[in-house]
Amino acid sequence: MFRHLRTLLVLVVASCGILNASIIFTLGNHPQPGEANILLNSGGTGTMVTGTPNGFPSFAVNFTSTETLAEPSSGQARITDDVIGVPLTNLMIALALGTYGDLIINPFIGGCATCAGGTATITVNSVDSGGNPEAPSTFTYTIDNGDNFLTIVASGGERITSTSIDNPGGFDDLRQPRISGLGLSTTVPEPGTSVLLLFGLASVAAGCLRRSRADRR
Repeated sequence: MFRHLRTLLVLVVASCGILNASIIFTLGNHPQPGEANILLNSGGTGTMVTGTPNGFPSFAVNFTSTETLAEPSSGQARITDDVIGVPLTNLMIALALGTYGDLIINPFIGGCATCAGGTATITVNSVDSGGNPEAPSTFTYTIDNGDNFLTIVASGGERITSTSIDNPGGFDDLRQPRISGLGLSTTVPEPGTSVLLLFGLASVAAGCLRRSRADRR
């Protein structure tokens, strides 16, 4: 069954193409309506640490990494590697439950002698207005010394489920993260809906193939 489903999906993509998510990446700090600072707990450590948007205590924002993270008490919201002076190279940001509309991040390089920065890849996973997963959106930009603000906004009814930062050169910390457009849950198709979706994909694939054959005549 799964083999047939994979074949069907390949046919749909090959014949009709797939619509990418409408995710807009803008260099700089560009707050959106309802933007809230993500407040972090001082002293927390682990491969996942959690914060809450200011004014929205019912929403938990998880920061996850392959490295051990720390939330140092320094008077500002920031996340760094648990070991002082060790670069932070990867981080994923997602709500514990739900989606968001935009995110502002600032991978910062300051006093870390071994933090080289350089090319960072930002990967955003999202769903459409019906809660259906979309193809990931990626963006690359250079992380230099000082602030490196990036604003990520979902448009066209899309919702962001997670944002990942990968920077092999490493940065000191992620500071001043902000978020808005919070939503408590995503739409997950019921089992019966999944069957209908399968038949729908089959119909789309068949229609695309018919158009493709007609175009070749």
